[in-house]
Amino acid sequence: MAVLKKRQVSMDKVYIVLVNHNNYSDTIECLESLLKSTYLNFQIFLIDNSANDESINNFSTWVTDGNYRGIHTNFEYLVFPATQKPIDHIIINESDFNQSKELFEEKIIIIRATNNGFAAANNIALRYILKNGTDDSFIWILNNDTVVEKETLTNLMAFYKAGSDIRSLIGSKLKYYYNPDILQAIAGKYNTWIGKHYHIGDGQKDLGQFDNYKLGRYDYIIGAAIFLPKLFIKTAGLMCEDYFLYFEELDWMQMAHKYGFKITVAPNAIVYHKEGSSITVNNGKQRDTFNAEYYSITNRVKFIKKWYPFRLFTVLPGVAFAILKRLLKGKLKLVYKTSASIFKILITK
Repeated sequence: MAVLKKRQVSMDKVYIVLVNHNNYSDTIECLESLLKSTYLNFQIFLIDNSANDESINNFSTWVTDGNYRGIHTNFEYLVFPATQKPIDHIIINESDFNQSKELFEEKIIIIRATNNGFAAANNIALRYILKNGTDDSFIWILNNDTVVEKETLTNLMAFYKAGSDIRSLIGSKLKYYYNPDILQAIAGKYNTWIGKHYHIGDGQKDLGQFDNYKLGRYDYIIGAAIFLPKLFIKTAGLMCEDYFLYFEELDWMQMAHKYGFKITVAPNAIVYHKEGSSITVNNGKQRDTFNAEYYSITNRVKFIKKWYPFRLFTVLPGVAFAILKRLLKGKLKLVYKTSASIFKILITK
């Protein structure tokens, strides 16, 4: 195709950023799939903001021990055979990493961090990349509860290189991990009048029906897999840390629009996503729904106030209804904390 001649596909460096929160099993499965990638020039930053050292201890064992037996997967052809160990790596505390003037060359950099939210965790790596990465490098923000096809990273790079606009952010075709023929999303769409979003293609069998989907003004790339040039963070900045959990990718998409970046999706870049494994365990039982509900409601208001303040009057009734439903379920602590936070958001300039 003639379009492929615009920029040749090369092995530009890709920084892959993963955040682990009390979920080392999924993360190790994800890492093994990444290490099978046909695209070779990448480096992985794994930020662990877990509540204890269980994850770090398992990462330390996995990365050095060829006999590690803690890997469980539905995608044996993408995960096994396990990568030969030891893998070139370093395990370092967040403070030491931030203060270091060293250029880290290891294949995997594991950073033990304080839990200040999803955006803050990603920003630990993004600050380093902004400072030390070459201008022609790329970043892949990837959820830790994913498994990727061997060609996914290669296809993302080829899709970017084949395009006409270097100011582009690219999403992947997300499929359900436990039902891999079914789409989880090709992208998301956000309704600014009611402050709600939904996944495009969710629950549909993948027949290629969205392979030519063009993202509109209120569409966004799902945060489970965002591929971007370093140019984006150099232009638009890091993730907004005001949200702690949820709405980070929506905020970033607004920054993309603000600075004239195109957002699109590579349909042949396949990612299998468990979705929400840091909030729920694999069998679907709830682990920490309090925080999930709290941040999903309060950040809905925070996002609208920041980007579409003139639509607060249409969003707030839906928010009030969401709080009322929790009240009727007897979630008094959640209702009190959520209501107090929303009041503070609304009165703060």
